[in-house]
Amino acid sequence: MALQPKPYLQEVSVRWETVSDDGGYPFDIPAIRNLNGLEFHSDVTFLVGENGSGKSTLLEGVALALGFGPEGGTKNVRFQTAQTVSPLHEHLKLARSYKTPKDHYFLRAESFYNVATYMDETGYLDGYG
Repeated sequence: MALQPKPYLQEVSVRWETVSDDGGYPFDIPAIRNLNGLEFHSDVTFLVGENGSGKSTLLEGVALALGFGPEGGTKNVRFQTAQTVSPLHEHLKLARSYKTPKDHYFLRAESFYNVATYMDETGYLDGYG
C-alpha cells in the first residue's frame, strides 16, 4: 500500500494583489493582515489566538476555497443559515499535494447542530444504518 503524501493541504497564503486597497474586513483582522504564508504540519496544525484574532475566519476561508459549504459538513452539504461569509476565500492561494484524499469533512463546532439537523432531515445518514 502506497503512503499518502501528508498533508494534503500544505500551505495557504493570501493573494494580496487581488485585495482592494481599502483592506477592510476580513483583511484588517490580525491573523489575516499578517498572513504571508501558513505551512501545515504533516500530522496536525494548531491555530491558537485570542477571541477575534481571525482563527475561525481563516479556517472558513480555507474550507470555502477547498469547496466546502460555509457551515461545515461534507462537500455535498450545501446550505447557509446566515449571510456571514467573508470574501477571504476568493483571495486565498492553496498549495496542495498531488494526491487528493478519498474523503473530506469540514467540522465547524459553531454550526455542527445545523449540519446534523440537515443530514437528519434529508436522510443523508440512512445508508449508514
